[in-house]
Amino acid sequence: MIDLDRINLNPDDPNETDVTILKDEPNRFESDLTAFDHFLVGAAMKGASDINISADLRMRVQLHGDQKLATKRRLLITEVQAMLAHLWSANDAMSLVSAGRPLDFSYEKKIDRKRSQRFRVNATGEQRFGTNGVQITLRALPDTTPTLDDVGLEEELRDHLEPASGIIVVAGATGHGKSTTMAAMTRSHLENRDRSRKIIDLQAPIEYTFRDINTDAADVASFISQSEIGVGRNIPTFAEGVRAAMRRAPAVINVGESRDRESMEACIEACLTGHLVNTTTHAGSIAEALRRMAFLFPPEEQEARSFDLMTSLNLIVWQRLVKTADGNGRVALREYLVLDRNVRDRFLSVPPLEWVNVVKQVFSDSCSNPNLVARTMTQSAEKLVQRKIVKVEDVSGILQAGIGFLGQIKL
Repeated sequence: MIDLDRINLNPDDPNETDVTILKDEPNRFESDLTAFDHFLVGAAMKGASDINISADLRMRVQLHGDQKLATKRRLLITEVQAMLAHLWSANDAMSLVSAGRPLDFSYEKKIDRKRSQRFRVNATGEQRFGTNGVQITLRALPDTTPTLDDVGLEEELRDHLEPASGIIVVAGATGHGKSTTMAAMTRSHLENRDRSRKIIDLQAPIEYTFRDINTDAADVASFISQSEIGVGRNIPTFAEGVRAAMRRAPAVINVGESRDRESMEACIEACLTGHLVNTTTHAGSIAEALRRMAFLFPPEEQEARSFDLMTSLNLIVWQRLVKTADGNGRVALREYLVLDRNVRDRFLSVPPLEWVNVVKQVFSDSCSNPNLVARTMTQSAEKLVQRKIVKVEDVSGILQAGIGFLGQIKL
């Protein structure tokens, strides 16, 4: 349990580089790991999205996109090692990281009898002043599942979230809300009383548990089964998880990240056998996301696999979080493209190397063709500036890019 009296819940000056989480910091966290738990929960309560831990550095938290110093002193390597063992709940974590194996898992701390705080944890080996160490990043996870309204998903996209089969991709950089958007999409499936579905959710780690809506008391027949992907978790890889899912008769399969050839191949296979697949990928634009997915496959397979990929895709969304005008949060800007039959045919008429040009042309045509459901990042930024939700200076780079924002793409 958490003693809230140990946490400084007073607001901090947003113009300062320091924030105070604990009223009294211990001399050594390794001898007081309850203080470490209080620090984590306190950071989440103050609105931190991420907590960063490394030896020989003060702990840092990310508040509304800005890094803040959150402890008074630098951590010792023994403290960081103790923190990792505490989070991992076993003593072999450091040896795994030292062997070159990053760890992705979840951690949950009970606040009181009714509340708890969950975190997504990544632990990766690093070099700190010539010595092997570990960098720990924790992402604070909300205890409620977001709705489509919460993530501000555009109305014209909502009718395209429930095809009988196909692939929906949410793309973006790390920390820009891809998992949150996918959780909102999953909630919409679970709460759809017109169409009950079995959903299999594969995540590394599990961020949203859906416990607030997925209960027998709720008036919904849909349900979700979740598996955590990774070393020592439920299933080793996303590809294995998808192939196992296809033997479990789901309607929807969520794939936390299509990060390699095997996972992308499994997503396509699931789609072609009649499943709806929701997944995410790291990319700097829609054009880059399409290129990356196609080029996951070796040259001799690209033509055939690119055909399978393009015939499978229903919707691709690229999003980026920017500060709100009041500075108290972040909002998603989105570039998106619905791939109907006509749009797919345009892509299939050229090799994958030329898909970037098709994206640009489709965005241009969408300005005069109401049948094309597409929006550039620039158009999204303009709308939010006009509504005074974001400031011009915070999206100036996007506005200057002009229609058909393509990001930095190397062909």
